[in-house]
Amino acid sequence: MPRSLLTLLMSFALLATACGGSDDSADDDHASVGSGDMSGSTADAEPEETVPPTTDTIPPEAVKLPDLQMVFVEFGDDGYVEIANVGDTDADVGGVQICQSATCVDIGPIASGTIPVGTSVLVTASVLGGLSADGGEAALHSGSDVTDPDTIFGFVQWGSGGVRADVAAGVGIWPDGASVEPDPAFNSIELFGDPADPESWS
Repeated sequence: MPRSLLTLLMSFALLATACGGSDDSADDDHASVGSGDMSGSTADAEPEETVPPTTDTIPPEAVKLPDLQMVFVEFGDDGYVEIANVGDTDADVGGVQICQSATCVDIGPIASGTIPVGTSVLVTASVLGGLSADGGEAALHSGSDVTDPDTIFGFVQWGSGGVRADVAAGVGIWPDGASVEPDPAFNSIELFGDPADPESWS
């Protein structure tokens, strides 16, 4: 074979080898660029901000005193005042006072702390200093400070006497100057309606 032809064939072979290596290199370059772009985008992204959970303290709801009403007063040495829970939740009565004139009694111990829904407790005349048919009163206070007019929430007065009628009238739970007149045929008065209306007691 002439030397010139051999030289030409070898040149073609070298060129083909160079082109093939160039393609593989290009593929490697493309792959390298692609992965480089991905890692670059991860590196450039801002880290997510971690927000700490909130732990705000929610204050407990104010507890409203359940509906307590005096519903019956029996006169005499063996008498009593009946206090009923007419609300829809059990009544925590710790610290609730019932007063008859100058005598006040915490009904919590009498009721063992609670008056369940639809039930009542009896506070006897002996612990209230007597319950005379001639005259007296019974007042319910939400706390031990019975001199504070804001604590009175129940009141009934019968006959003559009583020292809290003005306070009860002042907060709108009893008419000014009103008093229940007990029926002589009975030794008691009972509530049949609005506890703030003397006409509801008979």
